[in-house]
This record gives sequence, structure tokens and C-alpha cells, in this order.
Amino acid sequence: MHHKEESLVSTSIKKKSLPEQPVTVPWVDILQDAEDGLLALSIRVGLQVLQQMMAAEVEQLAGPKGRHDPQRQAVRHGTEVGSVFLGDRKISVPHPRVRAADGSEEIPLDTYHQFQDPTLATQAVLERMLYGLASRQQRHADAAFEAAMEQPGPSKSTVSRRFIQATQQALDRFLQRRLDDRTWVVVMIDGLRVADHLVVGALGIDADGHKRVLGLVEGATENHTVVMALLQDLITRGLTAAQGLLVVIDGAKALAKAVHDVWGDQVLIQRCQIHKQRNVLDHLPKSAENRVRQRLRKAYQEPDADRAAQALEALAKELERDHPGAAGSLREGLAETLTVHRLGLPGLLRQTLANTNAMESINSQFRTHAQNVKHWTNGQQVLRWLASASFFIEDTLTRIPGYREIPVLQTALKATCSKTPEQKTEQIG
Repeated sequence: MHHKEESLVSTSIKKKSLPEQPVTVPWVDILQDAEDGLLALSIRVGLQVLQQMMAAEVEQLAGPKGRHDPQRQAVRHGTEVGSVFLGDRKISVPHPRVRAADGSEEIPLDTYHQFQDPTLATQAVLERMLYGLASRQQRHADAAFEAAMEQPGPSKSTVSRRFIQATQQALDRFLQRRLDDRTWVVVMIDGLRVADHLVVGALGIDADGHKRVLGLVEGATENHTVVMALLQDLITRGLTAAQGLLVVIDGAKALAKAVHDVWGDQVLIQRCQIHKQRNVLDHLPKSAENRVRQRLRKAYQEPDADRAAQALEALAKELERDHPGAAGSLREGLAETLTVHRLGLPGLLRQTLANTNAMESINSQFRTHAQNVKHWTNGQQVLRWLASASFFIEDTLTRIPGYREIPVLQTALKATCSKTPEQKTEQIG
């Protein structure tokens, strides 16, 4: 079952005390307002509806106007100018007031106060910033607002303040959310360079094939300490490898060492085959690249692990004399590039989990959401942006190709975890 994340900032309006009777807007008013366009018309109509909703609530509290009711518990108490939020705009509106019949206290109107919720504006600003609208542009983002209300949009400083508040709330939620709400079978780890900062992220794939960004940690490089901090955070929030776990990494030795230091024999490592091919080709002249690339692809497409290993070792032997660097790169961690083959995964699932493409796709979306940022001031800002973007990205993520075969992976992982270290080394090696 798909686990839908709750929205980043709650914008729900409580309805338990709002008037239920229908509200109407005269056609003559609609025709007069339509000259400014459909959105401006919608805004004006919406405000008229809000006024009617407040009037209906007053009638519920104080009874019909002009009819004395000795049993009433509230009385009308005039009108004052207040404000509500429409999108990212705070606009002035008159609203009625009501007091208790004995004059002891003012009774707040639920209709009015629920539209005063500042998170409505915070959410609107956050969505626009993450989808590429700069803070200086938001002031004029909706000309219809200005046409309807004759009020300019929020200033750049107001937008920035609201955005910082929203992204900090998102980061706090991101770093605190539990990970023991489902069964995780795969974790992909990869780094993303943002200006002078490197953020190492973890993408989880659950037993139903759904993806979620599990964690983010900022550091200068993908070193052992940074990755250890990421993994320990995941464990603290409930990620477990008790039933076995496949960890897909880009091939960095620091990543592999940190994974083994944290989880030991509970996990299997799959090194990204695409990164391995790139690393090997980096040691070759242009004239040899195409031939070697084709041999590498053919070997990794072989479903049988032993045959794939033999083909790769044969290629390394051929490269030994003229290109020893390429041969050494190919042999380094070769067995861990074939983990998905050794587990006997079906073709589509094997291809999906043989590389870190799913995580790199997330990184690409991170870059898109942050493309308008011209100056990164510190690592905290980077984490705020990426954590906020994660919530939006997750709403668009689909299940991985081959997800129906995940039970095969789970069975293989459990079988491998039950083996002794010697048996496991023999199987993977």
C-alpha cells in the first residue's frame, strides 16, 4: 500500500463550526467584476462568500438581525477591519464582531480566524520558491490580486522570511520523522555537490517498491565520518537491517567501509555498475573507449553472475599490459558490482538495483528546485532547501521498475543474512 506523506505545511480548514447553509453572489456583481479577468473575479467572489459565511455564523450565534430573542447567548458588537490570507497575500477585510449576551467577553468567529492562518501564506511562498520563482518576483506573481484588491504582493524581505521559516520547519520534520513505519529492503547512497558543500543523501525503497528520501547530511567530502553520521541517524530513527538490506553505492571506498562498520554482515553492498564503467573508461584513451564500453555493458547484461565475472576478468587481463590503470580499476570491488546477479534477481529488478540512477534522479530534481539560488551562505541553508524539496519530490515519485519481484529480493537477503560470514564471503566472492 502506498504510504502518502502528510503535506509539508497543514492548510486544512476546520469545518465543524462553520455555517452549512449555501451562500450566493448576485449575477450583477459577477458581471461587473468580470472585466478584470477570471482570477480577479474569483478573488472578489471568494471575498464576498467569506463575508456571507461570517454573517451566517453571526446569525447562528446571535440570531436573526432585528428579532429580539431573550434567550440568545450572544449579541452583535459592530464591525472592524482585520486581515486574512489569500495565497501569499495578507489582505484587509472588514469582519463583524460578537460578544456574549452578558457583555463578559468577545466571541471569536471561527470563519474569520481560520482564514487568518499564516501557514496558508507560508505554504504558498514555499511552493513558488521551490518551483523556481525568485523572492523578488513574487511581489508581482499574481497581477489578478492587484487588480482585484488594489494591493501589491509581499515584499522580497517578507517572502524570504516566510521561506526561511517554512524550510526550517521542513528540515526539523525531515530530521525527526520515523523510519520504522514500513519495511525497507534497499538503501541507495550518493553525494550531491551544492556550491562548496557536499550533501550525502540516502534513498530508501520499501517492500512495495515505493521510494522515500531517508536522510541528508552535509560535509566537505564523502568521507567515512560523514557517511557514518548519516547511517547512525537512519538507525536512530528506526531503520533496521535485521531482515537483510541491500545497500547500493557509487563505488567510493569510504561509503563501503562505513556501511560495513555500521551494519557488518547484515547488509550486502551493490556497487553501481555505471560508476564502475565510468571509472574504467577514465583510464583509457579515446581510441579504446567504445570497444571497452561495449564489453563492459555486455558483461553486466549477462544474467549469470559467474559468467559475468569471467567476462569482466577476461577484459581486465586484456587491459593489463597496455592500460594497467583500467585493469586495476575494473578489478577493484568487482565482486560487489555483481551482488544483484548473485542474489538471482529477475532481469528488470536486477537492472534497476545495479546502479544508483534512482538516487541520481532525486539529485537532479534537487538541482532543479534550487536552480534560482545564486548564493549559498552556509550548510544549514543547503539542508533546509533539500529537506523542503524532498517532501515535494516524494509526492511525484513512482514505484521502481520491477517492484513486483521485490519478494524475490527479500527472500534472497534473508537467506544470505542467515549464513555465516565464511559462507557469505564464498557466495559473494
